[in-house]
Amino acid sequence: MIDDDDPRDEALDLDEPGWEALALALPPSTPSAGLRGRLLASVAAPAGRFAPMIDRLAALIDAGAERAEALLEGLGDPGRWLPMLPGIGLVHIEGGPAVAGADVGFVRIEAGVRFPFHRHLGDERVLVLQGEVLDDSGERARAGDLLAMPAGSAHAFRAGDAEALIYAVVVFGVEIPGVELPT
Repeated sequence: MIDDDDPRDEALDLDEPGWEALALALPPSTPSAGLRGRLLASVAAPAGRFAPMIDRLAALIDAGAERAEALLEGLGDPGRWLPMLPGIGLVHIEGGPAVAGADVGFVRIEAGVRFPFHRHLGDERVLVLQGEVLDDSGERARAGDLLAMPAGSAHAFRAGDAEALIYAVVVFGVEIPGVELPT
């Protein structure tokens, strides 16, 4: 029976520190070997971690789902990332016909690192795969969010503090004062 005056019948409404305190108060438990193996495999394999976004990535870069999945698998190889600035790396890829003429690829920004002020010479579309974008305008975007910046817009942003930011990008020209982009 539910008693409207009994606080135990209320749904837990905890903020992040509240959930953290609750988690620390619980006794530790050991997952089964199978569960542990699946969890570790999903963390180690970017494609598994990013699986829910394969179709969205394929649409963004105008490629098939198999190619999008293969590209995501490659993100785990540190040798694929070209250094751009300290804490920022790029992976260039070739997009399909719908994004011909655009710079297409992935950007990885270490947690807390700022991406410098830049101007969009053409439209830009971004699919956040991991982490959080904290734009100077105050806007936030998290994994799964699709962002669009119109030609002529300008801004800077930083990666959230919790984890590296990884996103796919299709941009029809960008200018970063004082920075030469690797090709």
